[in-house]
Amino acid sequence: MTELSATNPVATVTGLCRALRPWQWYKQGVMVLGIVFSKNLLNLGAWIELLVGVAAFTAIAGAAYIFNDVSDLEEDRNHPEKRHRPIASGQVSVPIAVAFGGSLVVAGLVAAYSLGPLFLAVLGVYLAQNALYSLYLKHVVFVDILVVAIGFVLRAVAGVVAIGVFLSPWLIVSTFLLALVLALGKRRSELELATDPRDTRVVLDAYSEGNLDQLLVMTMATLLMAYSLYSFSRTSHTMMLTLPFAFFGAFRYHHLVYTTDIAGRPEYLLTDRPSILNLFLWGLTAAGVLYNVPALVVQVIR
Repeated sequence: MTELSATNPVATVTGLCRALRPWQWYKQGVMVLGIVFSKNLLNLGAWIELLVGVAAFTAIAGAAYIFNDVSDLEEDRNHPEKRHRPIASGQVSVPIAVAFGGSLVVAGLVAAYSLGPLFLAVLGVYLAQNALYSLYLKHVVFVDILVVAIGFVLRAVAGVVAIGVFLSPWLIVSTFLLALVLALGKRRSELELATDPRDTRVVLDAYSEGNLDQLLVMTMATLLMAYSLYSFSRTSHTMMLTLPFAFFGAFRYHHLVYTTDIAGRPEYLLTDRPSILNLFLWGLTAAGVLYNVPALVVQVIR
């Protein structure tokens, strides 16, 4: 495969595109929370700033994936699925991958700088966190999961900073807990599928399914409590209308963790019809409450 990619630029480019893991870009969707919940959904200027921020974060996240794959090269080659990754399989050489990753870092930081020093600082923290994760933190039990969840919080904060608005701390906490639930579910799936955890992810050897099951339930309960407190903390309290959708989403995910392999690939939740419908209804209800759609309809009718 290495020789083929060396003489076939198309294979190298295709491999680099796969190394960016575009199926993971849905994570940048967390950055939209700021523009939606600050009631700037129809603000074109805010959308332009946000899209620049999303592009910057996507570039840095892509570089982080590449550097992580280079760091995990030997472990990935021993993994039944990860050995097919472009770098582990030899489709993309390590020097080319490192050079491409470096160019993404530069591009991402330049785009971040255009949004101001505070956004650049948030992105810098995210980059440093990922570097520490690839080099050391991914081998520290529990810390590896917490770092993944903090990455989502940094995305949410970046989305707020990009457009200069305020977001409820309870919503930030809920984002952290939701990411923690997904990370715990993924670790459980990896542990369940691994024949020898030490050959795939060293830290898995320190986990047990029973322990992860307890942590998953505990974190899910805390998530629902935090989101409930967010809905209660709003002046009108009408955000409480979204609570049934939040509870259904948590219950549905818990069910899927034990009945399917969806926990190993959280992005597959976007193919689960009940989850998609529930997310749509939650979004529709939340938007209706935030933007006072019923009052607008009455106004239009009059």
